[in-house]
Amino acid sequence: MLNNETINKIAAGEVIIRPVSVVKELVENAIDAGADQIEVIVEAGGKNRITVRDNGCGIAFNEIPLAFKRHATSKLSTIEELEEIESLGFRGEALSSVAAVAKVQITTRFENEEIGSQALFEGGKLIHQRVCAYNRGTDITVKDLFYNTPARRKHLEKDKKEESILRDQLEKIAILHPGIRFQLSSNGRMVLDTSGTGKVIDVVKKLYGGEMADNLITLKYENKPMKLEGFVGNLKTMRNHREDQMFFINGRFIKNNRLSKALDEAFDGYRMKHQHPLGIIFIELPGRMLDVNIHPAKTEIKILNESLVCLLFKQGIRETLRNTSLIVELGTTHTVNVEEVNKTNNCTAEKTTGSRVPDTFANSVKESSVLEVQNDQPEEQTTIETVLSSSAAITPANYLGTELPSIEKRMAFGTDEYKSVLPAHLEKAQNAALLTESLKAEKMALSENGEGYFSSDQYRQVDNALSTVESSRLDPGKGIQASGSLTNNRADIKDLTKMKIVGQLFNVYILLEGEKEIYLLDQHAAHEAFLTQELMHLFNRKEVLPNQGLMTPTPLKIRPKDLLGIEQTLGQYKSLGYDCDVFGEDTLLVRSVPILLGEPQSPDLLKLMINENLFEYNDRSCANNAFSEKVQNKIISMACKAAIKGGQALTQVEIKNLLENLMNLDNPYTCPHGRPIILRLKEYELMKLFKRVI
Repeated sequence: MLNNETINKIAAGEVIIRPVSVVKELVENAIDAGADQIEVIVEAGGKNRITVRDNGCGIAFNEIPLAFKRHATSKLSTIEELEEIESLGFRGEALSSVAAVAKVQITTRFENEEIGSQALFEGGKLIHQRVCAYNRGTDITVKDLFYNTPARRKHLEKDKKEESILRDQLEKIAILHPGIRFQLSSNGRMVLDTSGTGKVIDVVKKLYGGEMADNLITLKYENKPMKLEGFVGNLKTMRNHREDQMFFINGRFIKNNRLSKALDEAFDGYRMKHQHPLGIIFIELPGRMLDVNIHPAKTEIKILNESLVCLLFKQGIRETLRNTSLIVELGTTHTVNVEEVNKTNNCTAEKTTGSRVPDTFANSVKESSVLEVQNDQPEEQTTIETVLSSSAAITPANYLGTELPSIEKRMAFGTDEYKSVLPAHLEKAQNAALLTESLKAEKMALSENGEGYFSSDQYRQVDNALSTVESSRLDPGKGIQASGSLTNNRADIKDLTKMKIVGQLFNVYILLEGEKEIYLLDQHAAHEAFLTQELMHLFNRKEVLPNQGLMTPTPLKIRPKDLLGIEQTLGQYKSLGYDCDVFGEDTLLVRSVPILLGEPQSPDLLKLMINENLFEYNDRSCANNAFSEKVQNKIISMACKAAIKGGQALTQVEIKNLLENLMNLDNPYTCPHGRPIILRLKEYELMKLFKRVI
């Protein structure tokens, strides 16, 4: 058996890894104690000294020795309470782990006691304890971290690096608790000081500057059992890293690669390759869906039905972006008076009570989108039965009547008139899309967890419902068009077709004059976005593409090793517009070619896709006329080379047609590669440039 000293050092190694671990544990204890002012003082990056001072409730004199024993806690008594735990700490390991590898002095006074106390611990042992005069709260000083484990101390980073890691952690805690004033001083120099006003945006301004705060989009979304609040960055805040993606679940900062990936995917179509959006997102889920006890530092959480949660998360971000103006502003970002906008729209955002999510977003800067999406389901975990009951009666005739989360409030910022939501038939089309995504999420959840929870009949039922919705989703016979005219109904962008066309700049950019503002449009990016959406709508209908017969079949040489796969996918080729026959062992005769965007395509496109192994060799793809994502991307890439080029002169009629096509797009802000299409410069910014205003 190991002795107690060795056991304590081993246990401390799991919790206390470096100085930031000490600060995190002590600051979380201060927050649990109800403090609204927390001061952190470090020397040598925390190696020589760490002091955490707060004005919380303190610790009683007779409980101090007990507080430094392993697994001694006042926050938890039974394992059942762990499912609904709200305090940041609960294991009772923090103080004992710190004391095991450092010299700790604690000075505190309990709120119900008239005099304070002071105790000294070294290597986990109580050296002495005495009474002393002290104000309400606690002061813990940790000196000579890892003094008794020199191997651990030797592998610490340099002082500046440790200070940077420590500050980064404290910044995240400050964002999560905007009502607490945090101060951090290092080697006598103040490096962090928040105001504690209770508004997240004030903390963001303090930490990242006003320019970044002005480029944030407010996120407010609810789809039970999940609730989202916080901010995501606009197109000007894209990063080449994910360090500025912060996720907080039920009051805890966590790291989750699947949520990061979901956030990236939500911005697909709005971002360039290898770029990542900024996000400060607070997620609220029922406690029974979480397991917070899987990581020593509690930075990772296990989520029940994680696939469904990630899809609802992505859906919330997409809804926010869809109802936000993403035009890139030139010059200084204009701050919108949200109270005036609320008054104009005649609606006031209702504050949610009893939530762990900070209720501080109503007055944030540039609230380009405020969404409250709710449904009528009881507040519990979304289950397979819920989705099955929603989709049981789905048929091509009535699936659009299925109740789905509805957008109750939409605000348009940067427009002169605040217009209504999309027309009814387009709302139904969006609902169909949401239902399709929900069914896909349930199918994914069944695939992951089906062995223990769900039957094969349920899996087939979801699969059948999904097939029904997808086959009917864009059926023209049901009155839903893929690209309805949004010119007079968009609530997030002005009608560009009604603006004065000034002309072209360098035969690359289109210049428009609006009311006290000018717009610059990239003509190639705009046309490419239109062509891409037209092709995607064509693919989504899953019909045979129109084709044109060739007077003489064109022979294509193929590799003999591809022959078996080609024979299995001749049906896919025909759906794609290529009517082919195998001739011999190394030749494919092409009798027709597809017509895309009014132009017949070359047989060489088919050969290129065969050589790159883009076709899926399975019966289902052939039966459903389903083109794989790789095939679609290749066709779009080839066809979009026909888009208007930079340097190409356009007539007024051609510019007008391009603007009309752009206004019909679901995403008129970026091209398929994530490059911006529209830039805006206000008259006021021009006046500032010419010093007409100062």
